[in-house]
Amino acid sequence: MDHPFFSFDIPFASFSSSHWWTLAVFVGLLALVIKLGQKLSGGQNLWLGRGIAVFLTITVLIFSWIHSYNGLFNHKVDLPLSICNLFALLAPLLFWHPNFRRFEIIYFLVLCGTFQAMLTPDLYAGFPSYGFFKYWIVHGGLVILVIHHLLAFKLIPEAKSMLRTFVWLNIYLLALIPINLGLDANYLYMMSKPINPSILDYFGPWPFYILVCEVLAIGFFAVAYVPIFVGKKYFSGAATIGPGNS
Repeated sequence: MDHPFFSFDIPFASFSSSHWWTLAVFVGLLALVIKLGQKLSGGQNLWLGRGIAVFLTITVLIFSWIHSYNGLFNHKVDLPLSICNLFALLAPLLFWHPNFRRFEIIYFLVLCGTFQAMLTPDLYAGFPSYGFFKYWIVHGGLVILVIHHLLAFKLIPEAKSMLRTFVWLNIYLLALIPINLGLDANYLYMMSKPINPSILDYFGPWPFYILVCEVLAIGFFAVAYVPIFVGKKYFSGAATIGPGNS
């Protein structure tokens, strides 16, 4: 396969023209889904969300198949164990039926982690390779799906949701430790810093940089809650799905 789409050697540069164009396409698609969601019924919005969720899962599966076919799949780095890839793989299960308890966790993790990954991509494959498309479909699609669910089904996280998200995040991080040890891997950089220079280099040695990231996570959760806090007055007049009726 000599087509550039099947190449994994095309470099990607942050804030390059392909980066800016991709972000512009994302903003356009987000605006389109929000506008469309306002015109659709509850049932139609449900199927719109399900369609996006299934598309994300298919994207992850196709990427894994192509990567394996090219002999590039490495279980130490390519398993869908990052939060973004895990949510994309499980999207139909997570979004098939609106559920507040589930969504409040997804909201903060996606808005804080996935959205940040779009602004500062950890991406090694440039346009038009399949790795490039997979990265942006997964990350952009998750953000669009979460915002669609937030607005279409009025799944409004609470202040307490930040604490519950923090607890579940740490449960997942602890679960990753034996997986990393068993695979000799470093998913979510739980075992060591990235080989390439990164912001983690400023947070001290292992394991102290993990503790710094924990503190930063709380701060990012608070930032993600700001639009919810500001929009409370708007949402207060609409039916919401909360703990008691999810």
